[in-house]
Amino acid sequence: MNTGPFEYRGAAAGLTEPLIRAVILSFYEKVRRDPVLGPIFAEAIGDDWTSHIERIVLFWLTATGLQRGYEGRNFMPAHLRHASVRAELLPRWLDLFRRTTAEHCTPESARALIDIAERMAQTLEIGLARKDQQPPKA
Repeated sequence: MNTGPFEYRGAAAGLTEPLIRAVILSFYEKVRRDPVLGPIFAEAIGDDWTSHIERIVLFWLTATGLQRGYEGRNFMPAHLRHASVRAELLPRWLDLFRRTTAEHCTPESARALIDIAERMAQTLEIGLARKDQQPPKA
């Protein structure tokens, strides 16, 4: 039974749980050191990086079809509630992610992860645009 657009693709692309974990840990280290993204993520995540990273690893394992279990199917609200998350930051986020996958993945597994990341970025961009068009709450 196919439960999502990425089911079974992860294993076929050479993705494994240890690889996903390595990519996410490395990516978040880059994010934390990034002069633009670092403060934004620090504000949004606070001191609970370990819990956040575990949740993100589970998201990626679910998105690639390697596991099931990520309950937060809609990642949009978590990103929209932070005013500092803006569409113009998405290319920087994607660039860091692409560089990270290039360091850890084969070209095929990197493509699979980047495809998911680009779809997420497109969805976030649409959501952020809609948020910006909303009239301010009184």
